[in-house]
Amino acid sequence: MLVTGCRIAEILSTNSALRLARSAADLAHKAGTAADRPMPTNWYFDSRQCVDHPARAYIAIFWGLPTSEDRYQIQPGRCEARIMPCTDSLADPDELRRYMRDAVVLSMLPKAWRNYDLRRIGESIASALFAMLRADFVLIILQNHDSHLTELLRCDPDLDPSSVDHVRTVLKRERATLGDDQGFIVGNGSSGRNLHVATVPIGLSEYAVLAAGSFRAAFPTETERLLLTIGANQAAIAFQHWLGDADKRQFTTLAHRSTDFISIASLSGHIQYVNPAGLQSVGLATPDDALRLRVLDFVSRENRQVVRKTIWPLVLRTGQWKGELDLVHFGSGLPIPFLVDCFRIDDPRTGQPMNVATICRDLSSENQSEAESCHLNETLERRVEQRTIELAAAHKKLMAEKFEREQSDLRFRKLRDEMFRMARFTAAGQMAASIAHEISQPLTAIINSMNATKRLLNRTDRASLAIAQDVASEAVAEALRASEILRRHRQFVRPDEKERRIEALSLMIEEAGELALSSAAPPEANLKFELDSRATHAFVSRVQIQQVLVNLIRNALEAMADQEQREITLATRVVGDGMIEVTVADVGPGISQEIARRLFEPFVSSKHNGMGLGLSISRLIIETHGGQLTAESMPGGGTSFRFTIPSDGIGDVN
Repeated sequence: MLVTGCRIAEILSTNSALRLARSAADLAHKAGTAADRPMPTNWYFDSRQCVDHPARAYIAIFWGLPTSEDRYQIQPGRCEARIMPCTDSLADPDELRRYMRDAVVLSMLPKAWRNYDLRRIGESIASALFAMLRADFVLIILQNHDSHLTELLRCDPDLDPSSVDHVRTVLKRERATLGDDQGFIVGNGSSGRNLHVATVPIGLSEYAVLAAGSFRAAFPTETERLLLTIGANQAAIAFQHWLGDADKRQFTTLAHRSTDFISIASLSGHIQYVNPAGLQSVGLATPDDALRLRVLDFVSRENRQVVRKTIWPLVLRTGQWKGELDLVHFGSGLPIPFLVDCFRIDDPRTGQPMNVATICRDLSSENQSEAESCHLNETLERRVEQRTIELAAAHKKLMAEKFEREQSDLRFRKLRDEMFRMARFTAAGQMAASIAHEISQPLTAIINSMNATKRLLNRTDRASLAIAQDVASEAVAEALRASEILRRHRQFVRPDEKERRIEALSLMIEEAGELALSSAAPPEANLKFELDSRATHAFVSRVQIQQVLVNLIRNALEAMADQEQREITLATRVVGDGMIEVTVADVGPGISQEIARRLFEPFVSSKHNGMGLGLSISRLIIETHGGQLTAESMPGGGTSFRFTIPSDGIGDVN
């Protein structure tokens, strides 16, 4: 029996061996009592040998006092297992061998868990304890990092599910108080039996517990609790190893799949790991090629002194360095720019430096993209500059063409005005020639008659007086003939009153303004309308009044041709007696006093090429409509022309 306990202790860890040795002593005591064999006086457990050989235990037997306080006492330099009389029922050797076999099986389970995940490990330990303890259920509750609970249950098919639910509720509610060697009893109303539940915490987790239950009244015995504790410890170790291996697998997967250069080196600079992307970036074929090198072998010759004297000591002292370095390509020997993040890895338990890790990102593509971007920007800037020059030249050309067009338009307008002036002169000459031709005969006859009358009046005879009267009558007739000739020519240029009708005054004024701007230079003038809402219609000849307005607006534009501000105000207002006053005002230099006195006389003009007939004709047209045309200089500068026209068709037409 003692030999079996020692062999199991070799397999288990030291803590498990201590408890198993104590259990072996209890079992040996039971077996010795049952067989009426004399027990040795004492057992000794040498802890110094356990320190030197943790996988081996040396047991001596000591028979102590049967008090519960002295059951297990550990003294410095020596560990004694004092055994109190057993309160369990006496066990036979077969049962002891079964317990020993179960303990060995529990200790061997981790070898089968190498490729198991967390759930399969839990299911394996639950199934093993369910069979070893002959329990009615085994329940494992684990809490993940995200506070998610995982439950693993192995139970008797005939067990009432409500009993397990009650156990689960108690475990979740009492998780803060349920610790080692604690349990509780769950009543079963349907069968009348009580379910005895034993709980053991799994590791040091805040909430991870292993619970087993049975309807046996003696459950759990000391040996069964020992097996339950061994199972919980093995599960805790396996879970911890699995979590550690999971972190390692995640790190390994991340490092292998990363496109960055990742390496780990010793504190002395020997390479211990380089990921596949790092090997490919520096032109190495296998990891063994990298393991034969040192950190400085990866650095270009220009940067090795900086790494040796500055960067590496700085990382060992402060823990991190980040910057740009040129690594060497082992195939071509060319330097490769990298963004290097070098940091120290410390032992989480002792805080002492262990390794130096490096994460590098290849900057070749970024530098190439940056160079291409700079080249593109320079090319774009040159193209923009060239295009700007071309646009400036095109703009200059367009401005020159515009100026040339304006000059051409100005010359055309001047030529047109000159032609119009010459046409007017021609018409006036033709009219004057016609008048002179037609009126010369009556005038000659009148002169002759008057001379004859003068001679006849010098005579005193009655016959001469009668002849003088007849000659005078002939002279009067010739004068009337001349008057009729003049009246006929005047009637030719006088408008016909039958052409008058009611016209929309505002529309007529706006059309005249547009017509004046489109045919006058310069056209860049601002027309300001101040129209009286009551002066809506006028009884006029539309063509003749628009001719007056165009003439006045063009005169205003020509007066403001040499100044920047060119504004003309067109206003209307009702003045009473069925008349409407129309005003055309400009902001030009005004009219001189000399011209103002003779402004409406024919052939009087302030323009060097003017005929002086426009205002006289305009005044004639307004007077034929029964209105008046006047002009005055405004105090602030400019000239205001006002004329009146009938609004309802009633006016002095004489």
